[in-house]
Amino acid sequence: MKRWTTILTAFILTLTTALAVAAFTAHGDTWRSIAAYNAFADGKVIDLTENNLVDELSQLPLSVRLSKVNLNQSILSVDLKIGEESYQPSVLYLNMAELIRFSFERTSNVSQLLIRLVAEDKWVGTKHLLLASDVRRGEWPPSALDDLENLGDHPLSDELRQYFRLTVTSLWKNRFE
Repeated sequence: MKRWTTILTAFILTLTTALAVAAFTAHGDTWRSIAAYNAFADGKVIDLTENNLVDELSQLPLSVRLSKVNLNQSILSVDLKIGEESYQPSVLYLNMAELIRFSFERTSNVSQLLIRLVAEDKWVGTKHLLLASDVRRGEWPPSALDDLENLGDHPLSDELRQYFRLTVTSLWKNRFE
């Protein structure tokens, strides 16, 4: 009898743990990916090169797809493609913050990061620029990155626009502001 009680207890604990893990991961891929990335990131600073560019960027927990990346000396250019999916500004800000954090905290040789958010219309085959950013190492306070991450769905402040050299198009304003 004691043996069956032990087996039943182990089974219930296993089932409860599995359900708890499933409940935590149901809060969204972005949160789960960022938490997993930060938990397992070794904090090692790397030199980003053409040889490791794809490997390093593919490990980032981005919920928006990478469309185009380029490394030209110390300038990293990244295009994020927004397709048919409906994104809230908060998700886009978190993706931008993740790219900024990676570029300036995890690499030693990136001095400038160019980010473009591009909407793609599959029906017509056209692309439309929504937002562009020119972020430079050391030209913004550390609190600015936290402010961007915590902005939620609010419009970009003038300070953030200045720190990260953000430019938004009329299409962005019509959709998100």
